[in-house]
Amino acid sequence: MRKKLSSISPAQITGIILLFIAAIALIFHPLLAAAIALFYIFICIAASFFPQSSFYLPVISRGCTGKNFVALTFDDGPSEPTTRQVLDLLDKYSVQATFFVSGVNALKHPEIIRDVIACGHTIGNHSFHHNPFLMLGCYNYLYEEIFKAQDVLKDMGINTLAFRPPVGIICPKLPLVLNKLGLFCVTFSCRAFDAGNRHIKNLSFRILKKVKADDIILLHDVSPRRKEDLAVLLAEVEKILQGLIAKDLKIVPLSVLICRDIMTM
Repeated sequence: MRKKLSSISPAQITGIILLFIAAIALIFHPLLAAAIALFYIFICIAASFFPQSSFYLPVISRGCTGKNFVALTFDDGPSEPTTRQVLDLLDKYSVQATFFVSGVNALKHPEIIRDVIACGHTIGNHSFHHNPFLMLGCYNYLYEEIFKAQDVLKDMGINTLAFRPPVGIICPKLPLVLNKLGLFCVTFSCRAFDAGNRHIKNLSFRILKKVKADDIILLHDVSPRRKEDLAVLLAEVEKILQGLIAKDLKIVPLSVLICRDIMTM
């Protein structure tokens, strides 16, 4: 049986406490009560933009091994030819990664999805269209986006258990959707702010200068806008692999790092 998300979140607990305080403040100073309410709204908005925050729901953003392990994850693909060349690079270093794919790209490249699985990697749900403003939509829209991606992968024989929100943004509606679909949320703890391979210069430097044990590293396997940048991207990913080895950080599957299965077949 899949583990359900906690029925009460820190956001709800905080809301109850601040509502109680605001109710008392209202007796003595209405403006103070309004300020407390606005403060809660600010906290809720701010928490949405922190991928490591578990304010709304339990979020897995790093490992739990206590060892010199890290995991590689690639978002937004699959794409041609980038994903295949990333697979070749990972195979060269005998590394397993997790690919959080969009449903629309999985439909375009089912053969690459099969190659990802054949190479021993795992697949996660990254919504259907990868709309960066997904979390601003209504519950039905959010549910449909995650469900459609899940359905596409199931048609390929993949039952993914992990969901990563586009650009790492979460919202109060997300735990309800994930509970219904039996998914858990995985984000990341180390990224280069590459904007989906739009800023790949010094990508490896930005990762290696801050990576540490138990980090979940975020990279992307979508093709850069300029064809000539693909070689740069692959060189940067290889530098990351070599740099992690030099730092004595072992790259392990995400499932090993977080002690949970990512998918079943």
